Amino acid sequence: MKMKLPALLLLCAAGGGALVACRDQNVPVPTVENPGPAATPAAAPPTAGGEVPDGTFAPKVVGDAMGPFKRDLEGNSPDAHLRALNAALTFWLAAGRPLPKDLYELVAAKLLPRIPAPPPGKRFAIDGKSLQVVMVD
Repeated sequence: MKMKLPALLLLCAAGGGALVACRDQNVPVPTVENPGPAATPAAAPPTAGGEVPDGTFAPKVVGDAMGPFKRDLEGNSPDAHLRALNAALTFWLAAGRPLPKDLYELVAAKLLPRIPAPPPGKRFAIDGKSLQVVMVD
């Protein structure tokens, strides 16, 4: 039996009529006239930086990068919020993206679920010189 299995695989891999005989008859074969279903952006694999074609980051990549900071976003500590916001900004920049206009770009890219509420009278902003998220009046 061991000798027949490699021979069968070789026959199936040989192409032409043998390949047609080995494939499932219910699965259409893409041709030039019928290339098959187009790949959707969500089906495309993430890049090395974890990005998918729609400009967001792959959920697994975001989970790996931002998972340790999830608790920081859930609490009420402005310092913890800054830590999480800076982690997202650092990840964004490490992916080779230009400095975002504002923090909402990090939310749009799915790095953050939302911008945490700053203390009364303050707001979070991106400092272009230090490339950090800071709290300003």
